[in-house]
Amino acid sequence: MLGLILFLISALAAFCWWRLVRAREQARSAAGAACREHGLVLMDDTVVLDSLDATRWRDKRIIGLRYRFDFARNGVLNRGGRVLISPRQRALVVINTPEGQLIETI
Repeated sequence: MLGLILFLISALAAFCWWRLVRAREQARSAAGAACREHGLVLMDDTVVLDSLDATRWRDKRIIGLRYRFDFARNGVLNRGGRVLISPRQRALVVINTPEGQLIETI
């Protein structure tokens, strides 16, 4: 019985880890696509898990993982990009620039 419980806990941990890896890769891909579309450079081609986030977007409550990233414009480093990855939703990318926010769903 103990072996079965340990196996189930291990399987659950492996599944959660796999989902987090997939979400991080999806966030990196969405951030890179949004940056390329707006002529920006995704710094280090990475995103960092920031928090579990709940927000409203187009009259829907979205709960998901929020990743943040840095980007460069004309060689100047900017902070303020974030990606929200949620189950059964397209990735929501928000990039804060001096001119305003760029919001993309990818």
